[in-house]
Amino acid sequence: MRPAIRKNPQKNRLEKKILQFIQKPFDFEALALELFVYQFKNNEHYGNFCRAEGKRPGALKSWKEIPAMPTDGFKELVLATFPVKKAVRIFRTSGTTRESKGAHFFDTLKLYEAAILPNFEQYILSDRKKRRFFFLTSSPDEARDSSLSYMMGAVNRHFSKPEGTFYVRGGKILSERLARDLRNEKGPVVILATAFSLQIFLESLKSKKLALQLVSGSRLMETGGFKGKAKQISKTALYKECRERLGIRPECCVSEYGMTELSSQFYSVNRQPFQGPAWTRTLVIDPATGKEAKKGEKGLLRHFDLANLGSVMAIQTEDVGIARDGGFELLGRAPEADIRGCSMTYEEFLLS
Repeated sequence: MRPAIRKNPQKNRLEKKILQFIQKPFDFEALALELFVYQFKNNEHYGNFCRAEGKRPGALKSWKEIPAMPTDGFKELVLATFPVKKAVRIFRTSGTTRESKGAHFFDTLKLYEAAILPNFEQYILSDRKKRRFFFLTSSPDEARDSSLSYMMGAVNRHFSKPEGTFYVRGGKILSERLARDLRNEKGPVVILATAFSLQIFLESLKSKKLALQLVSGSRLMETGGFKGKAKQISKTALYKECRERLGIRPECCVSEYGMTELSSQFYSVNRQPFQGPAWTRTLVIDPATGKEAKKGEKGLLRHFDLANLGSVMAIQTEDVGIARDGGFELLGRAPEADIRGCSMTYEEFLLS
């Protein structure tokens, strides 16, 4: 006789509401505060962190007051609203060998995929035309703990016609094979790459004095920084190289910003401010005060993501930005000295 499956009516109800919100947004604040109550009660370490900050259900007046867990919390704590032995997937951050890696646990990937697809389609496939995808990332089979690789696998299954190919294998970038396959492609394509792998590919073309004029309507999605792996170049220079070597115009170049700790992504078209989907919000926080920065001033980005049902909705990052046009301009990572104000309560919580 099979053991009875324990149901969680509250979790199922919230998941249904969030899925409905993704399809048709309604009251963000009410849903965010409801999600906070659930995570406070069911995520032990997050609940204790909120108590250390003096924040409890019923005492908050706005979604902006929901305590944000620093990204370091994912490295040192198990942040899940369910027993992690039930996790169907664990995504880990790409820390160095000397750093502990953060872990994001999922007991279902239903919400995760639901958050990926409509936003990707809006920014990368706005004309709804079919294109074949070419990936300068590792495949999800090769990098099972990478949230980026999982995302690439999801959009490949849903949108690429026919399914695309991955050109990073065993940590090696297959530049010559990608150049050959792009040259033989007869229709418009989408190239999806990390900034590092894209730069390596473009340098390979340049060294061979090759220029591929891809079919009009081709698109680029690049993501991530260089993380010390290569000499950094500006976004303007990177997009200029894409036009010269691939024939992709800057207005067809899209930058994606995502984090292992989040379930949703942000997009910037041709270096415009990053925009998030309706089920996210972003605040720019003054690190000296821990409060929202004044208009036009830079600070640390704090994201709120309703799709993070099974972990923590509010995430305090170490990324620096400025609020712009309903979104944000991303300026890079903060020096350690600049994040002290936003981490003091967290450090005190860990030492308590």
